[in-house]
Amino acid sequence: MKEKINEYLMQNKTIEFKDLLFSFIDEKKLRDSEVYKKAGIDRKTFSKIRCINHYIPKKNNVIKLCLSLSLDLDQTIELLSSAGYQLSTNNNFDLIVRYFIERGIYDLDLINDYLDIFADTILN
Repeated sequence: MKEKINEYLMQNKTIEFKDLLFSFIDEKKLRDSEVYKKAGIDRKTFSKIRCINHYIPKKNNVIKLCLSLSLDLDQTIELLSSAGYQLSTNNNFDLIVRYFIERGIYDLDLINDYLDIFADTILN
């Protein structure tokens, strides 16, 4: 049974959050500092992502990273999923984030304005 479970894990496990994030950063030829500054994430939190195995930031920070990297909807869903999150279709916050990403709009201040209006919260 142990071998079968191990085989199942090897066949079905996807790439970890940290590895996927840094593959997107490399693909876009960006420096870490460009990404975390644009996302409004402090260096200490970003350092935890880079240095601590299996560290998962809060959902808001993952979304801000997606926006700072200008990820399309599929890439955003993939990165969120690798962190154990999703964009729900019954939640104003998630739907507003999805709306802007679907339209290729990644301006954090603009998105926060509409999150404040329609979801009574912001990406902080």
